[in-house]
Amino acid sequence: MRRRTVCTMGAFLCLCMFLSLSMQASSLADIDDGGAVGRSAGVTPPLRVSRKSLRQRGHHDAGARDDLACDELASANPLPPAPAGSLRFFSIGDWGVRGLSVGSDAQMRVARGMSCAARRWPVRFVLTLGDNFYGSGVTSVDDAQFEHKFESVYSDASLNVPWFPALGDHDQCGDVDAQAAYSMRSERWTMPSAYYQELLSFDGGDVQLVVVDWVRLEGAFSETSGDRRFHDRLRANQAGREAADAHWAWLRRVLTLGDPTWRIVVGHRPLASVSARSARDDVEFPAEARTRAALKELMLSAGVDVWLNGHDHTAQVACAERGGGSTTTFVTAGIGGYDLHALRPREEWPAETFYADGSYHGFAAHTVTAEEIVSYFLDETGEVRHEFVVRKGGGCAGSGRGRGGGG
Repeated sequence: MRRRTVCTMGAFLCLCMFLSLSMQASSLADIDDGGAVGRSAGVTPPLRVSRKSLRQRGHHDAGARDDLACDELASANPLPPAPAGSLRFFSIGDWGVRGLSVGSDAQMRVARGMSCAARRWPVRFVLTLGDNFYGSGVTSVDDAQFEHKFESVYSDASLNVPWFPALGDHDQCGDVDAQAAYSMRSERWTMPSAYYQELLSFDGGDVQLVVVDWVRLEGAFSETSGDRRFHDRLRANQAGREAADAHWAWLRRVLTLGDPTWRIVVGHRPLASVSARSARDDVEFPAEARTRAALKELMLSAGVDVWLNGHDHTAQVACAERGGGSTTTFVTAGIGGYDLHALRPREEWPAETFYADGSYHGFAAHTVTAEEIVSYFLDETGEVRHEFVVRKGGGCAGSGRGRGGGG
């Protein structure tokens, strides 16, 4: 809530300052364990009070759009009913391309499919997996891309839920603080800072959701000026060594907090991938390869259940054993709009890869209970193309029903 009152008298000014600080403290309490270090001074913008009520009820009561013609998308393989009391959410990566020549129509089709799916299968929130605004992020909180690529695209009431964004490398070419500050403008955009955490409950358990800034973390492993993607466009205060060290310290700390039923970490780039670009990137950008190895080691040692990413414009699932039946599952869902990527030949896939397909645009849907996380890749029509399950102590269980390469 913004205060527009102008305090002209000394006493009234003090009262205004006190109320403002009280509101900020209250809003920060909504982020478990102060879960974000935002700008260089470590200040986290407060969340709007109205967003708290939006998150609690999960759905907005506005009317649905009439122009989606969802009946035309009637799928032969739709999302199945979710268990009562489960936590349901969508994830989408590499999506902000409306108006560009590299997937504009695909973004609009995926948005329609998401909207129609959410009408039948209501979700509590949506995760973005980075590259929210191609090609160079945003320039300010007033950037027209917020409206053109987000608000007016995912405008159906079924998607009027909190959106938890992660930053991608294209976002890092712009002003990442502006993306965080946009949380004060939007009822849905819920990004307290460049990296943050949320604690989300469901019947019988909870999820620690940790959102990291992959490119910022990479700053700790850069040794030469040219060993990073977009090295000449990155800003030191957003992606340099000092910012990276602070982020790594924060990440290691939050992964030790509490005893959540599930730990899910969201970052833009993959930790396991069979896309053709991935092998090339490790050679061309050594800092990226070193960051990938360090993050994968941390995810396994910290007992993270699921790593969710975009960047590779494919749908993929890989799984690594941690011992005792525990696993970390690596999920790529960078299929939200930008042109798709090719995969490496099947014979080059490592054993940890269970599924990969680069032939369709879409998004992912997830349902969480105390016993398992069931995830689905859906195409732009809302048809389930692949389903996979992460079970407590169940090992790398592989995949269930599915279609497409590797399905």
